[in-house]
Amino acid sequence: MPDIGLFELILIGLLLFLVVGPERMPEFLGQVGRWVRSGRGWVSELRSELSKETAAITTPLKDAQAQVEQGLDGIHVTAREIGEAVHMPDDEAEESPVDKVKPD
Repeated sequence: MPDIGLFELILIGLLLFLVVGPERMPEFLGQVGRWVRSGRGWVSELRSELSKETAAITTPLKDAQAQVEQGLDGIHVTAREIGEAVHMPDDEAEESPVDKVKPD
């Protein structure tokens, strides 16, 4: 949307008053209001039609995204478990067979 401030609106109103005239101004503004209303309806209809048409494409993509995220969650859990196992304190870790062999 264009950024129209108060000064611009006053300027547009003055130009409209000079071009259209005070007699036809209410009729003209009513017509502009009807155009804006029909334009909004058209845009709303266009949005709904586009969402209907793209639903056939986006639904499988969303399903695939959910499956990928689910797989990544499993990978994250496994990585966390491996990380915890690697960083386990020595007293909780099993002794390796190398530790049991005593040198002579």
